Amino acid sequence: MEKIEYDVVVLGGVAAGTSAAASAKRVNKDLKIAIFQKEPYISYGGCGLPYVISGDVKSPEAVIALSPETFKEKKGADVFVKHEAYEIDFANKIVYVRSEEGEKEVSYNKLVISTGASPIIPPFKAWGENGIFKLRNPDDAKNILDFIRENNPKKAIVIGGGFVGIETAEALKIHGIEVTIIEGMDHVLGNIEPEIHEEFINGLKEKGVNVVFNTFAKDIAKEDGNFKVITEDKNYIADMVIVSIGVRPNTSFLKDKGLNMAKNGAIIVNEKMETNIHDVYAAGDCATVNHFITKENVYIPLGTTANKQGRIAGKNLAGGNDSFIGVVGSLITKFEDIEYAKTGLTLEEAKDKGFDADAVFIKSGSKAHYYKGSKKLKIKLVFEKKTGRILGAQFVGGEIHPRLNTITSLIYTNGTVDILRNMDLAYSPPFSPVWDIDLVAATQAIKKI
Repeated sequence: MEKIEYDVVVLGGVAAGTSAAASAKRVNKDLKIAIFQKEPYISYGGCGLPYVISGDVKSPEAVIALSPETFKEKKGADVFVKHEAYEIDFANKIVYVRSEEGEKEVSYNKLVISTGASPIIPPFKAWGENGIFKLRNPDDAKNILDFIRENNPKKAIVIGGGFVGIETAEALKIHGIEVTIIEGMDHVLGNIEPEIHEEFINGLKEKGVNVVFNTFAKDIAKEDGNFKVITEDKNYIADMVIVSIGVRPNTSFLKDKGLNMAKNGAIIVNEKMETNIHDVYAAGDCATVNHFITKENVYIPLGTTANKQGRIAGKNLAGGNDSFIGVVGSLITKFEDIEYAKTGLTLEEAKDKGFDADAVFIKSGSKAHYYKGSKKLKIKLVFEKKTGRILGAQFVGGEIHPRLNTITSLIYTNGTVDILRNMDLAYSPPFSPVWDIDLVAATQAIKKI
C-alpha cells in the first residue's frame, strides 16, 4: 500500500471540498493539500443539471467549472479523482483510499470531510436498465439526454416532487414528453404553505402536468419495453423514469467512528465547521448547518451553503478564525413561468418552535397595473405577533426573486414588519407597483400585532 503525507486532506470535491482547499491555500500558501474525489469530476454546478436537459444550458460539460488539472494549476492543491475514502483512523490521523490503481494510506494534520450526498434509490427491480435515471452529476444529465435523442420517449414519470423533481419535469416537458409526478406526500416542494401550494399546483395542472399525491412507488419493473411503476393503488406506465426522492449523506463509512452525527447520518458541526474530533472539519451535503432563527442543527443540502461552509472550514484549519451564522432555508425554483420561493419558517413551523406567530396572505402584481407584462404574484408573510419580527415568507407567481431577498435580508437582522413597511424600496412602473407586495404584506401584518 502506497503511503503519502499531506498537511491537509480533503475528502470530496465539488462545492465544499474545492472551496475548503482553495480557502486554506489563500490563508497559507505553503500548505500541502490533497483532494480525494470519488467521482471523475472535481468541480461542477449540480443545480444546473435540469437546465442541461431542458437546453437552457448548452451541454453537460458546461456545468463543469474546473478540471482536476486546472484546479491544481490555479489553486495549488493535488487532486485525485476516482479515489474513494473507505476508512479513517482518527487517532493516528490516517485516511485509507482506493482506486483502480490500488490503495493509499494518507497521513494528515487537518482533515475536511466533504463527501457530499447521494440520491436515495430504493431497491427497484428495474434499476440499472436504460431509461430509469437519477440526476446528480453531469454523467446523469448526459445519459438522460442521450436516451431522449435515441428513443424519442412520449411519457415519463418523475418519482418525487421536490425541487429537482419539479425542475426535471419542466425539462422533460420541453422535449414534448408527457409527465406524471408521483409524490408520497400531499404536497410538492417540501415545507410549502397551503395557499402557495394550491396556486403552484393549479398552475402545473393548467400546463398539462399530472401530479399524483399520497402515493409511494413500491417497485419499478421493465415490461414489454416500457417501465411499470407499481404503487398500492395502480400501476403507471412510461417510457422513462426519473427517481428524485431525496438524498442521503455519504457518511456510512464513518459510522461508529466517534463522530457526532444527526439521525440521517449528517455530521454535526459548529459555526467554525469543526466536528467533535480535533483537527477534523466537515462541510457541504454531508454536514448539518445552524438554522439562524431556531438555532438548531438542520440538514438543508444546498450548493450555496456548501460553498460557504467549505470556505470557512478551509480558512479556519489554516489558522483563520471565521464563523458561519447559519441559514434560513432560502430556496427558489420555477416551472415555466410559475416561480416559487421560500425563506425562513412556515406558519406551522414557527408555531411548532414556540413562536406566537401569525401570517398574512397577499395578492398583487409585479409591476404597476397599467404597465405591460405585469405578472400575478402572491406572498404569505409569517411574523411574531408580540414583536412584529419577521420569521418567514413564501411567494408564488412572477418576478419574485428580489422580493424574497428583501425578506431574507430582514430576517438576518431580526427585522420587523414595521421596518419593512417603512423601507424605501425602489419604485418605477416597469419594476413594481407604488405599494410593492412586500410593503402591502407588512402593512397588513401590523394590524395583527
